[in-house]
Amino acid sequence: MTEDKRKQPIDNPGVGPSCGDLPAGDGAPELARKLGRLLTAQGLTLALAESCTGGLIGDLVTDVSGSSNYFLGSAVTYAYSAKEAILGVRHDTLASYGAVSPQTAAEMARGARRIFGADLAVAVTGIAGPTGGLPGKPVGLVFIHLSTKDAEIGERWVWNSDRIGNKRLTAETVLRLLIRHLAGRTAPEGIMSQPVDVGEPVLVEARFPAEGRAEPVAFSWRGRKYQIVDTGRTWDEVVDGQSWQCQLVRTAAMETFELRLDVQGARWVLARAWPSPPSRSLA
Repeated sequence: MTEDKRKQPIDNPGVGPSCGDLPAGDGAPELARKLGRLLTAQGLTLALAESCTGGLIGDLVTDVSGSSNYFLGSAVTYAYSAKEAILGVRHDTLASYGAVSPQTAAEMARGARRIFGADLAVAVTGIAGPTGGLPGKPVGLVFIHLSTKDAEIGERWVWNSDRIGNKRLTAETVLRLLIRHLAGRTAPEGIMSQPVDVGEPVLVEARFPAEGRAEPVAFSWRGRKYQIVDTGRTWDEVVDGQSWQCQLVRTAAMETFELRLDVQGARWVLARAWPSPPSRSLA
């Protein structure tokens, strides 16, 4: 597994996206309109907590006429003190993990949902660049967290663009995450339209770094062994109080699978499968 591939959503493997190479699919204006239609149809409200994007996501959402019907507001909290005072992020969280961390993103999202009284809230925190990178936290690193009444979903991304491009990529990724969630999907757009729900236990060979997520390298399912050649999007979900580490993997036969690790029970589940290659090029 190369560093470059780990930076990418699985439907756009290869080099990191630049400002002119955004994730495939609709652009920000159409994504914002899609999001607005979904929120309106479901009667839900949205709030945001932005750090590294500096209000860009809220700007995109409010470019849509009628967005006041579902968008309650956004807290742009750059400083530690603002994250604490406005969103209620704990000082211990910031001191222990830093502002750019999944823990801080989660507390930001929950704080935004609480103070605005929204049904959904998304938070982003990261290092837009070109300076600010740290050991283990490179420039372009972004944590996104979606908080709802029934789910907590976190994502980690590392972008390869400039400052403006990293902010734009993050904002569009947030819109896509919200659209997938509201549409009842968790897979990135563009892989396949009809995944097969599996929900079966599997035997997974994985590496477990001292710090970080489990890294599956192969798995056995229904009497066949699959070698993993590429790892795509990773995210965390809490469902009915159970914590899952989720990730998309691709095999040498270009088959795509969603693997989930039960963090408490240390068991793997194959959640969904896309047995056939996508009809369009992934390049």
